Amino acid sequence: FAELLEEEHIKIPAWLTFNSKDGVNVVSGDSLLQCASIAESCKQVVAVGINCTPPRFIHDLILAIKKVTTKPIVIYPNSGERYDADRKEWVENTGVSDEDFVSYVNKWCEIGASLVGGCCRTTPNTIKAIYRALSDRSPAAPGQK
Repeated sequence: FAELLEEEHIKIPAWLTFNSKDGVNVVSGDSLLQCASIAESCKQVVAVGINCTPPRFIHDLILAIKKVTTKPIVIYPNSGERYDADRKEWVENTGVSDEDFVSYVNKWCEIGASLVGGCCRTTPNTIKAIYRALSDRSPAAPGQK
């Protein structure tokens, strides 16, 4: 992808995010550090991060990415629920609650996340709670209370 951005002279900024099922490597088995390093070397890539990964892995993955990039770090984890591919359904109660998910947001930002969202099985309530948590972190704009 990074090569295509450069070869085709794509002028639109891009970000690259990766997912992990083990908290160390991307799902293909490749090194997260190697993938993030490739993203770091591509000037069209403006941010790098993690998507659709259980919240329990995000903290260590942010720290790993920070070792190889100076770009903003994007995270949009899933709910942590497990998908049963044989039954083609999500396994109830295997993830974190909206409250638990959001309790991580400030910690993730403190260690380096710049952009935070949600992926599979997060809900509109999760996104609202993320917004509230991030709004509480941000100083009010001039003229606002």
